[in-house]
Amino acid sequence: MADEDPVDQKKYLEEACKPKCVKPLLAYQECVKRIQGDESGHKHCTGQYFDYWSCVDKCVAPKLFSELK
Repeated sequence: MADEDPVDQKKYLEEACKPKCVKPLLAYQECVKRIQGDESGHKHCTGQYFDYWSCVDKCVAPKLFSELK
């Protein structure tokens, strides 16, 4: 087992946590639809994007740190 490369568990945990963060994901997707026609470049969905990943990270963190060696 010492010869095996370590596997990044974060990716697997993120996939497991994404279904728990549907509300922020929907808010982000709605924002993307709203600004699709914006040619000025002033509109963005950065806040909603970070809200979604913050939700995922909050779900992943306790599980990830318990698996670290």
